[in-house]
Amino acid sequence: MAITPYRTTTDPLRPLFEEFLGSGWGGRLAGTDLLRTPEADVTESGDEIRVTMELAGLRPEDVEVNLEDNVLTVGGEKKEERREEGRDHRWHLSERRYGRFSRSFVLPRDVEQDGIRATFENGVLELTIPKSERARPRRIEIEGGNGRQRIETGTSR
Repeated sequence: MAITPYRTTTDPLRPLFEEFLGSGWGGRLAGTDLLRTPEADVTESGDEIRVTMELAGLRPEDVEVNLEDNVLTVGGEKKEERREEGRDHRWHLSERRYGRFSRSFVLPRDVEQDGIRATFENGVLELTIPKSERARPRRIEIEGGNGRQRIETGTSR
């Protein structure tokens, strides 16, 4: 079972620039106010799919998680924290990124949508997506030949 990242960009040249320059250019690439796409880990077990995303500098209320037509979308906004502290205060370097971000994943059809849980701790969002009974591996006994044999069906990892 695979979870596919879902790209919503409308700029046909953006993937080419990102491939050439690296994805670290994020929203600055096309003059948009998008924050660089947050990194994610996606793991799967027999019972669930887990999506873990780094969202450093954000609070849970800055993040929104939506599910529509089996597309899981995590989005939000990191607000700029720049302060000007008088005439003598000058900025020499500003590499931190601010702005809106969005990341989407196409989920398999066989998940329990009502059972999805989200936790947020130390700048890490963790989404736990339970698989439906149909998607879980199971054993089926086959009769015949030299007695009963067991074979495993379904997805396994």
